[in-house]
Amino acid sequence: MKRKSRFFPTLILLGFLCGAFFLAVLRLDFFTIRQIEVTGPKRISPKEILKRSGLRPDINMFSFLESSLTEEILKNPWITSAHIKRELPGKVIIEIKEIEPFCLVLMENGELYYMSKTGEKLGYANFNDGLDFPVLTGEVIMSPDLLAGALEILKLSLESPTLNWREIAEINLNSVYGLTVLTTDGRRIDFGESKIPEKWYKVEKIITHARGINLTEKYINISSGKIGVVDFKL
Repeated sequence: MKRKSRFFPTLILLGFLCGAFFLAVLRLDFFTIRQIEVTGPKRISPKEILKRSGLRPDINMFSFLESSLTEEILKNPWITSAHIKRELPGKVIIEIKEIEPFCLVLMENGELYYMSKTGEKLGYANFNDGLDFPVLTGEVIMSPDLLAGALEILKLSLESPTLNWREIAEINLNSVYGLTVLTTDGRRIDFGESKIPEKWYKVEKIITHARGINLTEKYINISSGKIGVVDFKL
C-alpha cells in the first residue's frame, strides 16, 4: 500500500514536469517559425497552400499537428500528397505533389475542365496550363460507365504505337451510341459501350493491316465487338 501511495504522487509530479517542459519549449524563440517554404507547386499558388495550412511566422513550430495541416491542404483536388518538414532553427517546409491532368472535359454548359486519370474533375482549363489534351464531350458526368470506358481508351492509347494518346482529339460519350473516338487527322472510330480492351486490340489490328497495304482508314465501327466495319480514305 505504501508503494502505491508513493507511486501516484511521483507520477503526477512527472506529468507536471513534462507539461512544464513542453510549455517552456513552446515559448523558446529558438523554435519560433521565421521562414515558411513551399516546394512542388506548379498550378497552385504558394499563397493558397499557406492559407490552407494555417501556418504563419512567429508561432512555435511544434504547436501544430502535421496530420491536421496536410488533411486541410489535401482538400485541393490538384494535390496528391503533402508533407511538413521542420528544420531548426525556425524553418518549416511544406512539400506538395500535384496531379497531372490527363484529359479535358467539355461540360454541357460549355465550361472546360481538366480531369485526372481516375476521373476526378480538377480545375478550369486555361491557356497557361495548356489545352493540348484529348477532350471528353457529351454525357460525361451523367454516364459513369461511359466515362470509365473513355478513360480506359485513353490509358490504352498511352502505350499504343498504332493509335497514340496524342492522336486522339475527342471522345464523345453518348448513352445510345456509346463511345466515339475522333482523331486529330479526322478519323472516326465507334467503340460502343462495353469490352473496351478487346475492341481496342481489334482496332489496332485493323489499323496495322491497313498500313501494311498502304491504306488509311477513315471510319471504323467495332461497336458490335465481333466484326469491324471499315471505310478507307481514297
